[in-house]
Amino acid sequence: MVVTIEKLKVAYFPVPKAANTSMKHLLHGIKTGKRFTTTTDQATGAVRHIHREYRTPKFSSIKSEDYRGFFKIAIVRDPVERVVSAWRNRVMHHKELEDGSTAEKIHHVGLPQKPTLPQFVECLEEYRGVNKSIAVHTAPLVDFLGPSRNYYDLIFDISESRQIEVFFSTLTGEDRKLPVKQIGGPPANRDQLPDELVQKLEGIYKDDYRLFGDVFGRQTDLQLIAKRAKRHKASLNGFLARLKSRLLK
Repeated sequence: MVVTIEKLKVAYFPVPKAANTSMKHLLHGIKTGKRFTTTTDQATGAVRHIHREYRTPKFSSIKSEDYRGFFKIAIVRDPVERVVSAWRNRVMHHKELEDGSTAEKIHHVGLPQKPTLPQFVECLEEYRGVNKSIAVHTAPLVDFLGPSRNYYDLIFDISESRQIEVFFSTLTGEDRKLPVKQIGGPPANRDQLPDELVQKLEGIYKDDYRLFGDVFGRQTDLQLIAKRAKRHKASLNGFLARLKSRLLK
């Protein structure tokens, strides 16, 4: 999904996971000045959910030229960690492999409904094939961020929550915090995977590692982040001032 804030000329391109949900809530608050609340229409039963309000399209489906002049931000995460997180949250916490139609498909192909983390990785392609949510949450980063990192002005690792908060706090002039989302599920990490399964995932996500490998786990200097935000804010204010001057002529 792409969240844009026209008044700030900011476009945010996320990976589909916890960072995505947290950033959607943060940017909704900046755009509207209000906290997003999930609601259900009593007449139709339709749910107004953050992911319905702000979709997560593939990069190939957007018009990149629409964001010319925007300050473009991406948030990434090590693909192995993303798969571990998908197992922990989507499989074990939300039990998405145990839902009706998915459970039938899993039974048909002979997969465990409650796989261990190694079992999930071993049969990742099969699990992605029987459940759309699992497929989305484990899709390569390049599917959502495109084939070139040069498209972005700033790229954060998911672990850089403080840097993200500093950037948007500096940009908006108000204290901004990333809400904590999608934390359910048992403790899990990549150390629970044998080397051959880690290597398998590194092969599946080779394009992600090629483009963003040096960003994973990197901590950006807070002063540098604040400087980038101030520079963008100053540039934007200058643009708006020039536009207003032309309109008054």
